[in-house]
Amino acid sequence: MQLTQQQREALASLINNELEMANTMLELLKREHAALTAENPDSIKTTSQQKLEHMQLMEQNIGQRNRFLQELQLSADEQGIEDAVTAAGQNSQLNTNWNKLKQIAKELQKQNEINGGIIAMGQRRVKQALDILSGKENLTGTYSQQGETEYSKSNNLHTKA
Repeated sequence: MQLTQQQREALASLINNELEMANTMLELLKREHAALTAENPDSIKTTSQQKLEHMQLMEQNIGQRNRFLQELQLSADEQGIEDAVTAAGQNSQLNTNWNKLKQIAKELQKQNEINGGIIAMGQRRVKQALDILSGKENLTGTYSQQGETEYSKSNNLHTKA
């Protein structure tokens, strides 16, 4: 399968757009990381909203790419885009940008996992504080049939300063 010049240009444009969007998302994830580590709720909220809006744009771009791949009778997945890039021939800029995009995708995944870990740690801290305040600290919890945690009854209230 060979792509026409017009198809190669369309593919290059789609990948360039996706690369720009991925770079922007990486910057947003780095800002989110800074806001999370600084525990700045206003910045976290603003960055989260920006991420959501940018994610919607990225999804639209991926939708365009998938339609393009389907028009080429290729699968709308990573293998399909790999096949399209291969069919485009030895277009060095296209191949370079595709490889950059794959690398940034790995960086996005890693940064997202780091940010998710920070959020999970914060949630655990809040849960521990709530457990302390409600006298459930160091109590054994079991799951009920509804999947909720039930704590054993205790008259011992623990306080921490």
